[in-house]
Amino acid sequence: MAIYKRFISIRITGVRQLQRYMLGVGRRSSSFSAQFRWARRELARWNADNFSTLGSASGKAWNALDREYQAWKIINYGSLPTMVRTGDLYRDLVTLRGGPNHVGHKEASFGTDLEYAKFHQMGTRFMPARKIVFEPVDFQEELGNRILEHLIYGPKGTHMYKKAKSMIFRSRSATDLLRP
Repeated sequence: MAIYKRFISIRITGVRQLQRYMLGVGRRSSSFSAQFRWARRELARWNADNFSTLGSASGKAWNALDREYQAWKIINYGSLPTMVRTGDLYRDLVTLRGGPNHVGHKEASFGTDLEYAKFHQMGTRFMPARKIVFEPVDFQEELGNRILEHLIYGPKGTHMYKKAKSMIFRSRSATDLLRP
């Protein structure tokens, strides 16, 4: 009676290329400042839209001033647009520079440190709340996608970015991405 032995041979290739690629992902995960700068530009644009549409961009238009206060404001400050007296709050929110605004490698913060901004945001018993600081719809998802794209493909415009993007969308094979 003959005994037949069957062997299965498995060969793994591309391990070094995968390790190199993963090192690149690790390096790229050390800084997201480019994506945070995009976020600052995008939020500044949305804030400008919010002021120009009198709050509609934030989801709910700002309440109109009562007639007595509006008359007083015109007498004392001229016919300035709603929510603009000195221009400091507007300037802070449409530039997102200085003060509490910071873009780091792994974190960012945006807003204003003007004392009276909280009264506009939250309202008082004499003044209705007006949403001046807000997060646009789908903003978190778009920022997350940009960070993920940075991790996977590398910085936009570089050779590696173009190569990785074309190989992934051309063949759908991760091994193509790893070839030098």
